[in-house]
Formats: sequence, structure tokens, C-alpha cells
Amino acid sequence: MSQIIAYFQVTNAEFWSGILLIGVATLILLIAIRPEREYALLPRGVFPEGDEPQPTRHVTGGEPPMRMEPPQMSVAEAAFVYREAGHRDIALCIILDLAVRGFIELVEYRYLSKGLPFVVVAYLNPPDDTCTPEERLFLDQLAVPGAIENQPYARSHPFDSRRFRGILEDLGIPPVGTPSGRLSGLRRSLSDRMSGAVVHRIHDEYRWFRSARERLSSAGALEFLGGLAGTILAFILMLTSSLRPFWLFVCIMVMLLGILTIMGAAVRTTDGTVAHDQCRGFRRFLVAPPPGTDINYLVTLAPWAFALNCLHEWGQSLDRLAVVSNRSISEVAHGFIRTSSPIVNGHDLVDMISLMKTRFQDAPESNDTKPGNHTDVLGWQELKERPQGGAPRT
Repeated sequence: MSQIIAYFQVTNAEFWSGILLIGVATLILLIAIRPEREYALLPRGVFPEGDEPQPTRHVTGGEPPMRMEPPQMSVAEAAFVYREAGHRDIALCIILDLAVRGFIELVEYRYLSKGLPFVVVAYLNPPDDTCTPEERLFLDQLAVPGAIENQPYARSHPFDSRRFRGILEDLGIPPVGTPSGRLSGLRRSLSDRMSGAVVHRIHDEYRWFRSARERLSSAGALEFLGGLAGTILAFILMLTSSLRPFWLFVCIMVMLLGILTIMGAAVRTTDGTVAHDQCRGFRRFLVAPPPGTDINYLVTLAPWAFALNCLHEWGQSLDRLAVVSNRSISEVAHGFIRTSSPIVNGHDLVDMISLMKTRFQDAPESNDTKPGNHTDVLGWQELKERPQGGAPRT
């Protein structure tokens, strides 16, 4: 051992301190890395029935079988299970699914000659027994026109309902539901509550992800950032002083072990593997539906295409089916309305959903989560009747 210490030209204390850092990082990595498992006696993508324990094995790899029915979860849950989508994408999945199911309509609306058009959410129906808690939360807020928008946004971008309906009427578009808000000004706190409920359910109720994965990922991130900073500092000190290369080696090792910990900690439970396989199998169907697939069915899967990150491939599948069935997408694309031009093909529908992602909370005034930005929840009519900064009505 003394020969190794002498080779690195460091003191005993320096050597063992560096070895301790590498040892701790290695231990965290060993705790984090655990191969995913699947049920040994069940087909991939099938949950076990009952409470009887099932034998498991390491995941065999390869593609799960194609699945023509949606996975056994909500669209928003699928977005998190398949690609660990962020809060904004999860909330947008919820909104897209509500549109397809007939609770709301999404209207691309431009009243200025320049700039991107707005996306207006029109309220159609109240929640029913099929709605999840986060969907109920959104629809309840939507029932009061303007309540989903943050106050500063609603005041700086007043919405003219008469003009909105007039433009739709001039374009020959049939009457839509009650305009109730714009995606650009959607309150950040509302979308965070919606997506937070989804993530909580997956982690704490379904337990599709390992309980310690977040803590292990955080530890890996600290190792990576600390190792990166240490590497830069050690390199500079090596050039400007007598610091030994040993510490550069230690910092690089800690940084690499941190990266491996982050990658290894994102491991699903066995049930989580089943859920992930269901999403992967259904994605295969969206990308390449078999001949004879009903175009009416496929167009209703727009939220799933967004959730499973295959929006453009799904749009191409729609266009192929439209040619084969001699149908226009405009006949079956319910819940989505464009004022710039009608939706006539899958590309148009993909463009509109992409616009929604771009416009979703893109206004700085939508953020009511920062300290001092929280405001009362008021509808458009109440904002007109109440001066800015005035006391709430009693």
C-alpha cells in the first residue's frame, strides 16, 4: 500500500480521504443499481390478478407485443410512466384527453394579425363518474369563465367573448361551448396540482417506481455536480500550484459514479415494468396501426400519441388511413377547432397540438407560484367589476 501512496505522491491522510470519497460514491451506486424485473409466468404487459405472489425474473429485453387497446391507466399516468414527462406535459395530456372525451373544446384563435394564435378552452360538460380527481379539479375551475387564468394575465390580455364568437360565426364554424380560458395564461398552481396528483398516485398508490429512487437520484446529482466542480478546481490548481494529479483522478471518479447512479436509480418496480410495457406496446400500435384500423378510433388517440411521444408518427398513420378509407380528418377530429384553416389531415392536427404545447403557460404572467405572485381566483366578469387591487366582494 505504501508503494501505491508513494506512486501518487500524496500523504496517507490525502490518500485515504480520496479513497473514502470514491468508496462512498461506489456504495451509493451499488444501492441504486438494481436490474428491472418482470413477471416470469405472465405475458409482458399483463398485471397479475389477486394477491398471490408471482415469480419474477430479470427483464428479458426486446419489444413487448403490440397492444391495440389503451393501457390500464390514464393518459397522464402513461406520460409519466413511459417518459417521466414534466408537470406541464402531464397537465396538457389531461386537457387533451378531456377534449377528445367531449368535456371541452380546444379552439385555435387569432385576433391579432401578428404573433402566434391563442388556444382557447371552451367548456362543454361538467365532470362525470369517468373523471379522475385532477380532471374534476380542472373542469370545476373551468365552469367559471376566466377562473383558470392568473389575474395579471387576464388583466393584461382581456378576453372579448363577443368578438371571439363573431369571428367563429364569420368563418362559418358551428357554435362552440362557453369560452373559459386560454392556455397561455393557465395558472401554474392549477397545473401543478393536476400533475402532482398524477405523480403522487403513481409513486404512492400504484408504487410503479422504487420508493428510494428520488433520494438516490439526488445523491447521484450531488456526486456529479461536486465531482465536476472538483475536477475543474483540481485542474486549475494543478496548473497554478503543486496539487497532485491524485485529486483530479478522485474528482473524475466521483463525477462518473454520480452519472451512473442517476442512470441506475430510475428503475421501476415489477408492476411498473408491466405498466411501461403496456405503454410501449400501445405506442407500436399508434406508430403503425394494422390494416383495417378504424380511423374514428385512431383519431381519438391524439392524447396518447402526445403522451407516448409519437405525435408525428401517429399523424402519418392517420393520413394513411384517411387515404385508404377515403375519409377526411375534419369529419372525425372532434374537440379541436382551427380558425386559421380547417383541420383536413393528420399533419394539421399534429400542428395544432404542437401549438398547444408551445402556448401552454408561455406568458410570464401565468406563474402564480413565486412568492408574492399569488392572487385570488376570479373569473373574467368579476375582474371587470372589481378594480385592480380592490378588496374582494363580500
